[in-house]
Amino acid sequence: MRFVKHTAAHFFIHLVLFTGFALLVPVMTTAWDTKTPPWQVSTAVFMAGALLIVVSAFLLHRMKDSVPEVMQSLGQMMFIPGAFNVLFSFFSSESFFASLRGITGGAVIEPAAKFYISHSVPTILSVAAVYMCVGGILYWVGRKIADAKDKFSWN
Repeated sequence: MRFVKHTAAHFFIHLVLFTGFALLVPVMTTAWDTKTPPWQVSTAVFMAGALLIVVSAFLLHRMKDSVPEVMQSLGQMMFIPGAFNVLFSFFSSESFFASLRGITGGAVIEPAAKFYISHSVPTILSVAAVYMCVGGILYWVGRKIADAKDKFSWN
């Protein structure tokens, strides 16, 4: 039973972390376009996204008790929203939703996906590129630290 609780908590924390990064994409895009600080664009969304990231990073650190694993998780969850933005910028939303109709449950996520695409696909792909670069770097650094830790540990 402890394994199920741990797995559910781990999944929930990663979902909250992904949600935090995904909430920040439209705010950062609008801030980039209007040349204003992101906390002034939409204070509530920015604070919610930042709070979700901080709380889930803290909980991940408590669960994993390893900085390299936390860095890898943060990198993965930061890379995914950036990759979604790049993917949605190349394909039209209509072709994306046409492909969802063949998947069970596609109609359920269609309204949320339409909202996310219409509000977060940046006109400038710089935000998505930064998300992907920073996420990739975090994952890579976390992996290198874990490899060095394993290589030089006495256990």
